[in-house]
Amino acid sequence: PPDPNAPAVVDVTMRMQEGKQYFVNRITFVGNSTTRDNVIRREIRLYENGVFNTEALKFSVKRLNQLGYFKNLEGDAIGVDKTPGADNKVDVTLKLEEQNRNQLTFGAGVSQFEGFFGQLAFQTANFLGKGETLTLSLQAGSRTQNYQLAFTEPYLFDRPITGGFDLYKREIKYYNQFTQASAGGNLVFGFPVRDFTRAFVNYSLENVEVKDLNELYTNGGLTENNPFLADALLVKEGGKRTISKIVPSIVYNTIDNPIFPTSGKRLSASIDLAGIGGNVNFIKPRLETVGFFQHTRRTSFGARAQFEMVKEYGSTKSLPIFERLFLGGEYSIRGFDLRSVGPRDPNSFLVIGGNKSLLFNFEYLISIAGPVRLVLFYDAGQVPDFVPEPAKAFVPFPTSDISSVPNFLFTPIIPSTSTGSPTTLTYQGFGWDNFKTSTGAEIRFFMPVLNVPFRLIFAYNPQRQGIFDNNLQPQKRFTFRFAVGSTF
Repeated sequence: PPDPNAPAVVDVTMRMQEGKQYFVNRITFVGNSTTRDNVIRREIRLYENGVFNTEALKFSVKRLNQLGYFKNLEGDAIGVDKTPGADNKVDVTLKLEEQNRNQLTFGAGVSQFEGFFGQLAFQTANFLGKGETLTLSLQAGSRTQNYQLAFTEPYLFDRPITGGFDLYKREIKYYNQFTQASAGGNLVFGFPVRDFTRAFVNYSLENVEVKDLNELYTNGGLTENNPFLADALLVKEGGKRTISKIVPSIVYNTIDNPIFPTSGKRLSASIDLAGIGGNVNFIKPRLETVGFFQHTRRTSFGARAQFEMVKEYGSTKSLPIFERLFLGGEYSIRGFDLRSVGPRDPNSFLVIGGNKSLLFNFEYLISIAGPVRLVLFYDAGQVPDFVPEPAKAFVPFPTSDISSVPNFLFTPIIPSTSTGSPTTLTYQGFGWDNFKTSTGAEIRFFMPVLNVPFRLIFAYNPQRQGIFDNNLQPQKRFTFRFAVGSTF
């Protein structure tokens, strides 16, 4: 009889019988009238005469969907059938439905970023069906001018190596502040590290000029009394700087679709190393994580967290304003104007930017019908820095009745009692109460002809104290704006 005090241990024997191993006979693509076969085949991880693997097929489908050249491959579009006359072979058939990745724009429009503009542009992510990216853009408007020629080859020399260039000349006018003009170019080189992970090295050379300064900054003596502001606007350097930098980066991306994402994540890290030539020295690391999580068949969650900082070194003692950090606008905090969130000079009320930023975005995406989505969002961010204390009181409003101006206009980022002393710097770090927030809803619809998402955004800004719009008016509680693209 068994010993009642013996440990309760049993032996388990599992008898397994392997099924028949199948091999791939043919891989066939149907419906790719523009995209060349080799562009598709290089994303496939199944090989003819190789062992058939279900996971490799799923992996291949995911990579094809990430390209955005075709409507999502799923269901009956993926066929695996036994090869007639063969005992252990299968034929794989992918039924592709191409979607337009060419964007041809000719006309005029208006947006917060560009103002009124006229544009002639051609952009494609699948140039001549070879999977190459080409951008040719000519745009002129009341606020921006942009001339650009860019080309990227994702499979240089028929190897998974990315190579490309970008030449541009741009000018953007920040109303009541200054105009930023830049001209330069970028070279990009990238290579795969592992599945869904690529490393890049960019080199950039750019000439930047700050011009058309608001007369208030010069005639009013603000830059004379505030060397911090003068350095940011390059007043003593003719308004010009040359920036030469190398930007290594690494990106892990499993997001399922570049236009209508529903699942996957993207992790990226980069650092700008400026000082290889030029006359500006700084480092600018950036970390970003993006995730999409499917909730139901028609809904999904999206989230982004982003941290960025910049630090000058060597002969550069103060960063120019165009290299400092800002938030605001439809690509960061949707309810605020472009570049309106950040340390503000308390004398001129110019947003001079910070040396670090923290941004969070949350979305709940609801597919309504076809290419139309309802997006519920919540954005929060802050940009602290070493902040200049005021050298003298200044009110940017044509009024002599101070009591009519909201009290918070006289509360600088760092309070100070100085009334004429030289500007000093006070450190400001991240703080829970410093977040500026915006929440609301947007209608996002995709225009196949133009190949870009259009957005109608309605936002409520609960935490907006100390923020002014681009007209130097207190930020409104509710805002409505039109935009293109997506926030992340």
